[in-house]
Amino acid sequence: MSSYLLQIFFWAAYGVLHSVLAGTRTKHFFQQKMGKSFRYYRLIYNGIAFTLLGALWWYQRSLPAERLWSGYFWVDVLGNFSLFVGLIVAFLALKEYDLGEFLGLLFLKKQAPNQLKTSGMLHYVRHPLYTGTFLVVWGLFLKDATLKTLIMAICLTIYTLIGIYFEEKKLISSFGDDYLAYRRRVPMLFPKIF
Repeated sequence: MSSYLLQIFFWAAYGVLHSVLAGTRTKHFFQQKMGKSFRYYRLIYNGIAFTLLGALWWYQRSLPAERLWSGYFWVDVLGNFSLFVGLIVAFLALKEYDLGEFLGLLFLKKQAPNQLKTSGMLHYVRHPLYTGTFLVVWGLFLKDATLKTLIMAICLTIYTLIGIYFEEKKLISSFGDDYLAYRRRVPMLFPKIF
């Protein structure tokens, strides 16, 4: 049981560190300290995030695979479907973003002015990348059906929902009434069916 508590602690620590490093105050602090080198901040941030995520994934894989159920074909099919759709949604969402900016490679080109994007997947949901993330992690849980994967899915869901709250505040600060109108029109994570 203590290994699962450690897993929860690692996911929480990852979430806090990831959020703090993405925060406006932290960026401002490093911008003052790094000077011209600050243009590499996003690249360094992503490197830290992926390295820690890899270490967390490795730790999680070392935990026992205590299955919560087994032998349900339809659950496995649902898990595969969720995983597949989540990957497609995440891929389509990434197409709407400037991958150079997203990955931290802006130092390779001239930075364009920040604009509110509402095309493609962003026409249907405000946070399609997070929609894809939810579908992937819960699909993995349905396929794997282990306690460690359930803990991961819950931790990532909670972290993402908290992250969305703060991201929305930043977007309102950046785009004001335009974003508020967009938020009234477009749902957060899942498109309106009717």
